[in-house]
Amino acid sequence: MKIVLIFFAAMAYVTLSEKDRLHGRWETKPSEKGNVTGVVFKADSTFEGYINKKPFVSGTYTLQDDIFTFTDNGCEGKRGVYKIFFFSNADSMRFVPITDSCIDRKEGMSRLVMGRVK
Repeated sequence: MKIVLIFFAAMAYVTLSEKDRLHGRWETKPSEKGNVTGVVFKADSTFEGYINKKPFVSGTYTLQDDIFTFTDNGCEGKRGVYKIFFFSNADSMRFVPITDSCIDRKEGMSRLVMGRVK
């Protein structure tokens, strides 16, 4: 019985710590024009994106291992699947497309490097 409880505790920790790496506010450094792009990932698997604090996109997501799957209110509801690479002690991340038929979104996310806002 003890082994079963330890197993479930370990699985819960792994599952929760995966999501915890993404939850919170992430932003880019200012662009040449001074624009800052940001995203807030929420515990209920929703997100809101903004540019210079003005909302421009929202949607839902899942994160399993380092595979980020989402649907937003742009790109006619098309789903995007990306691999997230966390670096700098998991305080920075970038996206590599796996599949996304929305060309503009794919190009934008491929260049995106974000840092956690503390």
